[in-house]
Amino acid sequence: MHSKFGFLSYEISHIIRQRFNKAAEPIGFTHAQWRALVHLSENQNCRQIDLAEILEIKPITLVKQIDLLEESGMVVRNKDLDDRRAYRLSITDKALTVMEELWKIADAVESEVLAALSEGERHLMTSLLDRVKNSLATDSN
Repeated sequence: MHSKFGFLSYEISHIIRQRFNKAAEPIGFTHAQWRALVHLSENQNCRQIDLAEILEIKPITLVKQIDLLEESGMVVRNKDLDDRRAYRLSITDKALTVMEELWKIADAVESEVLAALSEGERHLMTSLLDRVKNSLATDSN
């Protein structure tokens, strides 16, 4: 029997992104921008290339997202003092306010997606997925 885990996890992730994008569209954000803000909030003043690596996207893809976030006042680019070719990124207070709204959207989408499961099943699934993720992170080091 062939494993369906990879296929199912991709499909569920795709549905989550679509629903998030639809809900966040009125305030002008996408799931990709949301991910960038979340990871940047956890890695303030990181280099742009390092954020691209964290997000597992090509640097040119991130440049476009950061351009939009910078134009909307969510992110500030600063020249890296050690490498004049590089930029360091930080989020603004305005971004922190918007992120509160985006977290509400993310929580609502998650609740909708997991509505078919009981509270115990949700907890168990999250625990198992965390274990799988941590195992994979350990294996890659």
